[in-house]
Amino acid sequence: MHTDSHNEQTKNQLIKFSIVGIINVSISFVVFYFCYHLQITSFILNLLGSIGDTLQNLLISIGFESIDGAVSNVIGYAAGMINSFFLNKLWTFQTKSNTLRQAHRFFILNIIGLVLSTSILFLFVDVINWPYIPVWIFSTGLVMVLNFLGNKYWAFAETTIPTTKAN
Repeated sequence: MHTDSHNEQTKNQLIKFSIVGIINVSISFVVFYFCYHLQITSFILNLLGSIGDTLQNLLISIGFESIDGAVSNVIGYAAGMINSFFLNKLWTFQTKSNTLRQAHRFFILNIIGLVLSTSILFLFVDVINWPYIPVWIFSTGLVMVLNFLGNKYWAFAETTIPTTKAN
C-alpha cells in the first residue's frame, strides 16, 4: 500500500534525521560550550572597537550584564546548521536537485529555529539566570522536532526521492 510505503519512508527519514541531529547537536554543543566559556561575546565586542564599547554600554544600561548565552548559541547553531543542510539533503531526504530553493527554505526554517532557541536561552539563561545546559537541551530538542516537520513537508518535500520495495 502507498500508506505503508509512505509510513516506512517517514520512519526511515526520522531515524536518519535523528542521527544527523545527534551529529549536529554534538557540533553545536561543542561550539556553544567553547564560545560560552571563552566569553566570545567580549572578544567580538573588543574586535568591534568603539562600536563594541557602545553596544556593551547600551546592554549594561538596559540591565543586561551578559549576552554570552545568546551569542554562543548563534555561533553554535550556525555550525550545526551548515552540517545539517548537507547531511539532510544528501542522506536523510536524498534530494538531488533544487539545491538553491532547498537551501533558501532550509535557511528560513533554521532562522526561525535559531530565533526561538536564542530567545529561550536569552530569557532563561541571560535574564533569569537558569543553568545554561538544561535550558540549551530543552531548546535544542524543541527546535529539532519543529525542524524535522518543516524539512520533511516543506524544505525538501518537492524533490524527495521515493523509496520502493522490491516484491
